[in-house]
Amino acid sequence: MPIGQKLLNLSEYHRPGTETGLQETLALLARPNIRTRVLAGGDALVGSGDLSAEAVVDLQALGLDELVIDAVGGTLRAGAMVTRSALAGMSAADPGTPLHIIAAGARRWGGNVQRNRATLGGALVAAADNDALLVALLACDATILLMSRNGAYALPIADFLAKRAATLAEPAVLTEVSIALPTGEPAGYALADVARTPADAPIVVAAAALAFADGRCIRARLALGGVAACALRMPEVEALLEGQPLTADLISTAAARASAQTQPAGDFRGSAEYRAAMAGVLAERVLRQAWQSA
Repeated sequence: MPIGQKLLNLSEYHRPGTETGLQETLALLARPNIRTRVLAGGDALVGSGDLSAEAVVDLQALGLDELVIDAVGGTLRAGAMVTRSALAGMSAADPGTPLHIIAAGARRWGGNVQRNRATLGGALVAAADNDALLVALLACDATILLMSRNGAYALPIADFLAKRAATLAEPAVLTEVSIALPTGEPAGYALADVARTPADAPIVVAAAALAFADGRCIRARLALGGVAACALRMPEVEALLEGQPLTADLISTAAARASAQTQPAGDFRGSAEYRAAMAGVLAERVLRQAWQSA
């Protein structure tokens, strides 16, 4: 869509301050007579050319851009306005922490300019099916914090993604994402994708998180993107792994089950059969890598 047609029907711009900003934002979103959209970094909203948008509420002044890594408390907290660039710049060398795949997932989106404006909140609201950041957040059991007119509340990321349209229509504003960091047990994390070229967006992406105790897998998470309308967890595959001493054969069985449970739609970048096959290949790859790194 040409630049001149972006948000063509926009007639209002609001930028609430920090003290009463969230409540003002919610009041503006709740108006029945004017279609109001949230403006975070603008990467998704402006890029969509949404002709139904008549007003925007800019969140830049609400103080939602803090990124806090609390190693002592074992928590990562990222405000909705934290950019992909900030997430990509986290110390991510240690594959024994979620930072490893969250940073990698944030980097797998556009170029530097796009990552400088694209926000964490925008990624969750847009929920692109092949977004490696969302796949990483699913594998890390992220918790989504929201503010509605009835107060603040939290949702597991899988629940938020499953009903995000209804949740945001309450209205509600996504304010923060939190992730528990491992504080003792051996753990491993891995992210992998396949694309036409290294610079292209992923066609299929997978992420795994595994934790161990006494030689057994005590927690398994496997998430896939590019195989459904939205990134998703694979709970049946996870259940197959949990409580077991992992072996190469068990991981291969789990990956095959992951492939069989997907029903992707094909497009010009990859057929349904190709996507399902790559889901199995990447699931095995990330499960093996997470197992080995732990």
